[in-house]
Amino acid sequence: MVTITQKTNSLNNGTIKLTGSGPSVYADTLPIPTADTNDRDGWLFSKTSGTEKFNYYIYGQGNKSFTLSQLKNVYFTGSVDNYISGTSTPFFVIYTKPTGIGDAGAWYHSKIAYVIDSVQDIQLGEICLFSCLGDIENNHYTYREIKHLSLVTTGDALPTEEILTISIQSDSSAADTTQILVQDVGFQLKKGHKKIHRNIKLTV
Repeated sequence: MVTITQKTNSLNNGTIKLTGSGPSVYADTLPIPTADTNDRDGWLFSKTSGTEKFNYYIYGQGNKSFTLSQLKNVYFTGSVDNYISGTSTPFFVIYTKPTGIGDAGAWYHSKIAYVIDSVQDIQLGEICLFSCLGDIENNHYTYREIKHLSLVTTGDALPTEEILTISIQSDSSAADTTQILVQDVGFQLKKGHKKIHRNIKLTV
């Protein structure tokens, strides 16, 4: 279960502390994220060997469910500090709830991954706004935006499927020198006239 505490400022409306509720977010990540060695805000993932990767689960359902069609965008701010190949870049994955009929995975019905395509320009250490799906409404960031336009779908991925969780991940086949910083994470939902915008700061 993802645990997010509320802290209000001009931009963020939630915070996750690495040594607080962080384990509910980084879950099966190895090695676990750390503070940045250059004193930048956020969580730093540094791969050392094998199939190590991070999975940051940033969505947990409240009292009402939302469907894929009601998810308008997902994003995070951060940087790619070392680039070897396409597997050096992070990506988004959205999972839907299992139904017991035609589930594509043991614990989810469908999985939709949004990845960076080759036309995007990655500058090492540049803090950027990484995003997928639609444009961010009332976007306060001034960072360069990098869209994840390539789509990899596992399962039906019907618009009516209910969202189970949303994650930001790295590739387990990336080079051992892979290093990725994530500072803020967020998503926007819309159901009828109701809009929800979560912007969550990762702290140490």
